[in-house]
Amino acid sequence: MITSDYGELQWSVAGRPMPGEELSGDNYLVVRTPTGWLLAVVDGLGHGPEAAAAGSALISTFVDHVEVDLVQLVRFGHEALKGTRGCACALAAIDSRQCLLGWIGIGNVEGVVHRIQGERLFAEYITMRGGIVGYRLPNLQPTFVNLDDGDLLVMATDGINSDFVQMIAGRDPERLSASILNNYAKSTDDALVLVACWCPQAGRQEDDLK
Repeated sequence: MITSDYGELQWSVAGRPMPGEELSGDNYLVVRTPTGWLLAVVDGLGHGPEAAAAGSALISTFVDHVEVDLVQLVRFGHEALKGTRGCACALAAIDSRQCLLGWIGIGNVEGVVHRIQGERLFAEYITMRGGIVGYRLPNLQPTFVNLDDGDLLVMATDGINSDFVQMIAGRDPERLSASILNNYAKSTDDALVLVACWCPQAGRQEDDLK
C-alpha cells in the first residue's frame, strides 16, 4: 500500500497480483499537472507478464503527456498500446482552481465520487464506455463534476467486487483502500483500488503556516 498527503489531495492505493502470479496488470498514477492533478487506474487485460507490460506502458504514456486534455491523453495511450493486450482504464483530472473533476472511463474499471451532504451520502459514478485502449476506442466524452471539500474519489479495477461502494465510510484514504482490498478483492484476478480525498481547506491551512 502507498499513501501520500499533498495538502489539498490526500490519497492511498492498495493492490496485489492474482494469487499465484508475481506481476500485476493493474497499475495507477497520481501526478501533478499544470492545472491540478491527474489520477488513473489501468487494468491490463488478463493477468501475468503481458498484462503487466500493457498496464505499465499505458501509465508511462500518461506520465509523458500530463499537459494534454483527457481525450487526447487516451488517444496517445491507444496508439502506444497497439500490439499489446490492451487495457481498461479510468482517468480523472482535477482542476484545483475551479474544484472541478473531469473523468473518462473505458472498459471494466469502476470509479465513484462519494460525498456527504448534510446527513446523507451520495455516490456519483464514472460513466464507463465499452472498449479496450490499444484495440478499440469508444466515443470519448468526458464528464465533469464539481468537487466539495471532503469528497472522495474511489477508482478500482474489476479485480475488486463492485459491492465495495456499499461499505465506504469515513474519509481516511489509507484505511479505506486497505479495507476495500482486504474485503472485496477477487481471488481470480489482479486487484487494485485508489482512494483520494479532495481537501482544499487543508491545503490552504498548510500554505498559511508556511
